Amino acid sequence: MSIRVICPNGHTLTVDDSLAGKVGLCPICKARVQVPRLRPDDLSEDAIMDILGPHHDKPARHAATREQMVESAIQPSDEASSPPKKSCHKCHREISVRTHICPYCHTYIADLSDF
Repeated sequence: MSIRVICPNGHTLTVDDSLAGKVGLCPICKARVQVPRLRPDDLSEDAIMDILGPHHDKPARHAATREQMVESAIQPSDEASSPPKKSCHKCHREISVRTHICPYCHTYIADLSDF
């Protein structure tokens, strides 16, 4: 693990954590730099990864794409009771007449007659 330190003249340094609490010279401008001590609550990257657990590349089975969620939210379960539809002038998808912002392309599509 390393510690990021900024010298008094603004140079950013990365030093080994074994130098915590020590004073050294900036290799660029030779100014004295105090390396801060590590606090006990500072966690190493390995400790953080242990807390987070392993990474899974596969998406969950129940996860759906945003488009699938939008389509399922606006499609009625019973075709006979479906509300009137209109077409978005930008993406040309069918949406509910009561919708003022297209859920697909996020274009404002309300007319004055909608109010």
